Amino acid sequence: MVPVALLAATILLAQATPGVLPASAAAPARPPAGAVAAGDTKTACIYVDPGAGLRQAERATGLTYRCLEVFVTGSSTWSAWANPWITHPQYGYRAWLTASPGPRTLVIATNLVPNDAVRQPGWRARCAAGEDARYARQLARNLVSAGYGGSVIRLGPEMNGEWEVDWIGPTVATERSWAGCFARIVTAMRSAPGARFLFDWNVNAGYQPIPLLRYYPGDAYVDIVGIDAYDEAPHPLPPVGSPDRWSVLVSERLGLLEVAAFATAHHKPLSIPEWGTMSTNGDDGAYVTAMARFVATHVVAYQAWYDADNNHVYPLQANVAPRSFAAYVAAFGPRQGAQHEQQGSG
Repeated sequence: MVPVALLAATILLAQATPGVLPASAAAPARPPAGAVAAGDTKTACIYVDPGAGLRQAERATGLTYRCLEVFVTGSSTWSAWANPWITHPQYGYRAWLTASPGPRTLVIATNLVPNDAVRQPGWRARCAAGEDARYARQLARNLVSAGYGGSVIRLGPEMNGEWEVDWIGPTVATERSWAGCFARIVTAMRSAPGARFLFDWNVNAGYQPIPLLRYYPGDAYVDIVGIDAYDEAPHPLPPVGSPDRWSVLVSERLGLLEVAAFATAHHKPLSIPEWGTMSTNGDDGAYVTAMARFVATHVVAYQAWYDADNNHVYPLQANVAPRSFAAYVAAFGPRQGAQHEQQGSG
């Protein structure tokens, strides 16, 4: 899921950090721990299967994850797109969602349309006109029926990268049609009885610094603004271990600071649906510590470590990436989670 980024320019943003929580602000009441809401819930999620992979991650970190991420991208047909495999009980997501402790949240990444549809010229415009809405309603009904009606939906994630088959496209016209398609699908899915979905509009950090408003569907159709932010960039970086590395990454064009500022301007919480350190760069515990500090000081609905042990992302294993692992446990481990729950209930 992690792309190899190509080109982007690095800029420094203003000294002020938009989206940072003011020290004097009274903390609002939080939803129950584990629930992701369209607010500052700061839920720790993980991308891993709900069986052996999750058990290994929980043993290693000491955490009991109440938020799992899953990808149902890559469907070839509308039938497969509207009937994702996770709705079948043998894959374990239903059982995990209803287990204790709760509540629990599933974050589901899905393409805007299936692969067959993107082969048709003008698919974005047709979707924006509502021609595919019936499939979106069917998807929503199937998710609700499976018990996933309160899930976060990452709809068309990393849309600014052409490695995604359903990307925004090469022109202003295709970008605007893509945004219209997103809005149509959200509207259709929300119409399903029992639907309580949160929709995450999710860019990839540092790639194609196109003005976000050109493909933003509008505040009415977005609950969370997301950014996938790995320890890599489409431009040279200071080496792992340099105190300047994080500063360059966070301040890059279409980086964490810029997208957080955009989220704040639109009164949306931020999410970091995919992040981690890269084996191609080296075990970067400082990146993990800095990311934890960023999450703590910004309005963040959830963050999810990509723990699939592929695409060159380090798994959360002390024997593989000891610095990243130790920094993650120090920042998000059981003690920190308990403190977060106490703050939310105070």
